Amino acid sequence: MVYREMPSKNYLVERDGRFSYFRRVPKFIKAFDKRRFIKVALNTDSRDVALTKARMMNAEIESYWKKLIEEKETHSATRFHQTIQFAKHLGFTYIPHNDLIQNKPIEELTERLSKIEKAAFDEKHVEALWGGVPVPEMHLSEVLDVFWGYTKNRIIKKDEREVRKWKNPRKKAMKNFIHVVGDKKVHHLVRDDAIVFRDWWIGRIEREDYVGATANKDFGHVEDILETVCENRKIDLDIPRMFKKIKLDKKDSRKRPPFATDHIVKTLLVAECLNELDVQERDFLFAMAETGARDKELLLLEEEHIVLDHVVPHISIVDSKTAYSTRKIPLVGYALDAFNANPKGFTRYFNKTDELSTSLNKFLRANKLFPTEMHSVYSLRHSFQDRILRVDAPDRVQAELMGHKFNRPAYGDGPTLEHKLEWLTKIQLKKI
Repeated sequence: MVYREMPSKNYLVERDGRFSYFRRVPKFIKAFDKRRFIKVALNTDSRDVALTKARMMNAEIESYWKKLIEEKETHSATRFHQTIQFAKHLGFTYIPHNDLIQNKPIEELTERLSKIEKAAFDEKHVEALWGGVPVPEMHLSEVLDVFWGYTKNRIIKKDEREVRKWKNPRKKAMKNFIHVVGDKKVHHLVRDDAIVFRDWWIGRIEREDYVGATANKDFGHVEDILETVCENRKIDLDIPRMFKKIKLDKKDSRKRPPFATDHIVKTLLVAECLNELDVQERDFLFAMAETGARDKELLLLEEEHIVLDHVVPHISIVDSKTAYSTRKIPLVGYALDAFNANPKGFTRYFNKTDELSTSLNKFLRANKLFPTEMHSVYSLRHSFQDRILRVDAPDRVQAELMGHKFNRPAYGDGPTLEHKLEWLTKIQLKKI
């Protein structure tokens, strides 16, 4: 069989402004490559860059398919696994060629070569002892199937119900991890992925009825799955270091540290630092910094909740879980600018809290706009609370601005918009 040249296409797909290479495996190659399609994240939001990367990716795949046909081989990760096992049988650890040459002492290299020579340079011995089979690339979506294969010993005495009970939380944990960091290639994972995953979990704890112990179970399962697969597949990643010190307090989230006011004004909200964000992402940060509202509350605002033609421009938060979270917040400084620019709300991210908070946390951390690993976008709410406390605002004013329960009998209508505005003006970040 001769490889057929395919018509030139770009094989690009776009989702939420990010590009991926996507190609269905042609019918004529199915005998050699059983996959239904190939999808690879190109890690860019630039169409021109994506086109270049996609062309390079497609050339590699075409070349790979051509080689499979010429050598009458089938695409499979099992060859690599079999080579690892054969190396063990010969008394050695399988090490890819470049790592072997660069990192192992001459004595071990000599010993391996001697073994190869005794086997009359048999191809199988060369591959196993001289690192001749490349480590297969693996996406996170493929990891669980590999993990089940390496952990059969853990379920050998379990019945069907117990096996299902054992697998389900691990499936959930990996699904959550992929939801947050994307279907990355395993060898592209970095510590920031674990931190972003922790950020996402803390956000859920702060917004919903979860506790730290629930998040910790996910962290533990993902770490165990990745470490098991990386160790057995010889993927050079230090998974324990990646997940070091990310566990949360069992009963609650590890509380977010607030930003110093100077850091918010002179670093975090500086326009030049936020140029790469889209306008609604930037304005969302402005709104959260000056209102102290929860991220979900801001992303559920619609046009009727944003009152700009009032003597005190304000937002009305009504879609909250509890009665005391329903409240009106005057708009000052950055927040007033944000809603003047978005009078219908943050329409692009309406009710997309996870998507927006994950994206912003990734961006701000990558650009070193957080003082520590424990800071996140949600720290803006904690900063707001500190600022209103430091100007000695009455307890009921604090509670009504934050959407907290007021733990004393509440008489009368409470603070007016004008009264709240008086206190917000005292802590306003953007000075007129």
